Amino acid sequence: MVSVIVPVLNEVAIIDQALRRLLQQTGDFEVIVVDGGSCDGTRETVQPLPVNLYSSPPGLSRQINLGATQAHGTALVLLHADVQLPPDGMAHIETALADPHVVGGGFVPAFDGPVPDDAYAMLTLVERAWQLRTRVFHWFVGDTAPFIRTDAFWCCGGYPRACFAGDWDFAARLQRLGRLAVMSGPVRVGSRRHVMNGVLKTLLVTGSVELMYHLGADREFLRQWYRRWLPREREVHSAAIASPKTGGTIRAQP
Repeated sequence: MVSVIVPVLNEVAIIDQALRRLLQQTGDFEVIVVDGGSCDGTRETVQPLPVNLYSSPPGLSRQINLGATQAHGTALVLLHADVQLPPDGMAHIETALADPHVVGGGFVPAFDGPVPDDAYAMLTLVERAWQLRTRVFHWFVGDTAPFIRTDAFWCCGGYPRACFAGDWDFAARLQRLGRLAVMSGPVRVGSRRHVMNGVLKTLLVTGSVELMYHLGADREFLRQWYRRWLPREREVHSAAIASPKTGGTIRAQP
């Protein structure tokens, strides 16, 4: 069995559709949703669905580690609410893990969602660079739906406890564990935040944060810096995409 852990916090705008798509996967798997204290109706939206719902203090590491303690699977998939597995994603994971030498892996990411014409070319370049990095360096951060054998997850200490950039810590830890499988998938990642914050701005901010991260900057400073320039609020982004202010044509990512 594969256990899919979905940490959520105020995801009411997208969580119902995300989970319904996930539940259409085939194979032997369970879905574990760990809510970090939502106040927007996320829990109420999740409760009727055939998933296991738990509550946790906020924080990605707390939520994922709690989900892992409740998991029955021999492998864990760490899935963000705005990341969609390909229709045969679970089957690909099971095939990869049939090789006993494979410890884990992840998927090649691709953006999904409406994109204005004036942002399309740059977002495509960002996507290709992101895909190349994933394939070549096996850098499986949160938006690549990383997966790992459950025993290896606990042997390496679980999900890193950090107030920010824990997914980068986990990606580095995963690289050191052994052979990793790259799923060509791809997973579909919502393009909303890149579009609403501006693709170039998002690239510059995330690039500066990653540089400071590798230089050992304080995590709380990095968190504040990131949140200052790239707001998280889903309702703002969703409303803006529904009524874009740009005069350009809106097109979907391929």
